Amino acid sequence: MLFRTLVRAMASVLCLSQCLIGCGSLGENTPDRLDFDLPLLTPTFGVSSNNQRWPRMPPGGIPDLVCAGPEALTTNCCSPPAPIQAIDCQIYPLSCDSSDNTCAMVFDLEQSVDVDLAKVREVAAVAGRVFSSVSLVSLTTVVTDAKELSILRAASLCVAPEDATSSSAPGAASLAPVDLAPGTKVVVPDALAQAAFSGFATNYETPFSILLSAHLVIKSNSTTTGAVGFTVAARAEARY
Repeated sequence: MLFRTLVRAMASVLCLSQCLIGCGSLGENTPDRLDFDLPLLTPTFGVSSNNQRWPRMPPGGIPDLVCAGPEALTTNCCSPPAPIQAIDCQIYPLSCDSSDNTCAMVFDLEQSVDVDLAKVREVAAVAGRVFSSVSLVSLTTVVTDAKELSILRAASLCVAPEDATSSSAPGAASLAPVDLAPGTKVVVPDALAQAAFSGFATNYETPFSILLSAHLVIKSNSTTTGAVGFTVAARAEARY
């Protein structure tokens, strides 16, 4: 009886000593959140007329025609009235620009940057921990030389699976529009955008992409050369 009591006492002491030296979570510092910067600054996003995906101009140029409203000369910019030749809009993306009801070449250029959170120093330091959610606590953009490319009408940021090249890729979701005014601007993702970002970022061992989608409109008299730079900075907060 005494022997069994001594054995139990020794076992209890051994278990306690193991806990005190850190065998498990009792000796671990477990904050409820982790803040870190997203590695988005390199490379800088950009929109340039030298882009290989920049569409070619139609052989006869863009028709200078009203295409909607009471003064419309055509309702289809791809089939303008004679003597203007028909245009293959599968090659040349012509449509009627609703801003002034005239024919224009309307297209989007998109650029993506892959984000690998597992390589972020703060995240790597807690490898193995599980994030319950990750939110963007700050997202800012800097636009440079926007006046050099006046045909740039709008831009937005999206989140998508790794190696995605289009905001229409399966699983892609919008984050927020980008203010094209010069200087540093704060981008504010809404609740749906935050949820979409968290869906990718919580699984930090799987890289994902951030895309810049630029919307451009070229008129018959537009200046079509130039470049605009976009720098994106973001800080995230992960919750355990």
